[in-house]
Amino acid sequence: MLRIIRKNMKIIIILLVAFFGISIFYGLGQYRSSQRQTYYIAEVNKSGITSNQLQSAFLNAISQYDDAVLSSLDQSAIVSFKKNILNQLIDYELLYQHAQIENVKISNDDINLEISKIQDNFSSPEEFNEALKANNITLVRLKEDIERQLMINSILEETRNQVSISDEELLEYYNENKESFLEPEQVHARHILVETEEESNNLLLQLKEGLTDFAELAKEKSTGPSAPSGGDLGFFARGQMVKEFEDAAFSLEPGEISGVVQTQFGYHIIKCEEKKEEYSPTFEEAKENIINILKNQGENDAISSLVSKLREESVIVFNYDFDAEIESLKSSAEESQPLDSSDQVTSEETILEEATETDEVKDASKDN
Repeated sequence: MLRIIRKNMKIIIILLVAFFGISIFYGLGQYRSSQRQTYYIAEVNKSGITSNQLQSAFLNAISQYDDAVLSSLDQSAIVSFKKNILNQLIDYELLYQHAQIENVKISNDDINLEISKIQDNFSSPEEFNEALKANNITLVRLKEDIERQLMINSILEETRNQVSISDEELLEYYNENKESFLEPEQVHARHILVETEEESNNLLLQLKEGLTDFAELAKEKSTGPSAPSGGDLGFFARGQMVKEFEDAAFSLEPGEISGVVQTQFGYHIIKCEEKKEEYSPTFEEAKENIINILKNQGENDAISSLVSKLREESVIVFNYDFDAEIESLKSSAEESQPLDSSDQVTSEETILEEATETDEVKDASKDN
């Protein structure tokens, strides 16, 4: 079922999202079906958001997740996800209304430029037009939504530009967060991974006798994913590799080759290329990074403050009680004793956080 949904959504996602960044509600605010919508799930200063609009935004949002993640969610998590998406649609509408009040103007050239960027994704004008037709979107309507998004972008950009960071704030942040800028000891290593100890000993003998180059031997014999690059793992710090591999790599000096090292992945031969000692950057060295950190924080806070202010000044009516449905579903689930899975909790938290635009940095890279 989900695969069918994704197949039908593919073209519309390319059209509506590709050129405006990550925004699950882009292009959905003003779309209307051929039949008049009579039920508003929420109203923002008397401007309605229909249940169909919410459903479209929901389908757009879930298309980025695989079936395993989606199937792990219970009904209450799905409803919570929809509730968060509705709140984003409301914020979108508030920002658009604010842009209208501020008399933000978008030129035809800017709109046509975005249309051209979208058309570049298609092999011909005919294919582009067919994509519009398949999704029941006219070119006029697409241009209207692009204008709407550009108006919101203008408001967001203006809000970001109001953020300034003083040198005193930069220095204060540096002094309070010195440890976070500490660059740990690192080693740049290559390795050759094979399945048997006998083979690894034979390869090690060739290396010690100088019969072959380490990188070339890795390309030829290693079974690890780094083999095509001559076993090159780049720089890594402690804690990124399994302990046996890590201990051996950090014990080597540049140019030195280890003995055979056994891990859960097989038998390794490791060569140390370079080493970096632990280093604490000075304020001047860390300054640019701090500027980016504080500017991003300030911009996010400024946008959040603007949206909060707009909400306080607006009349927002909810015509559906999501909270009541969530509580009802949770109660029913408890009575039926659902499977208690930590994986399910993790999936729910991930999706709900992303639906509320909480950024997470995920950096897991191991090549052993």
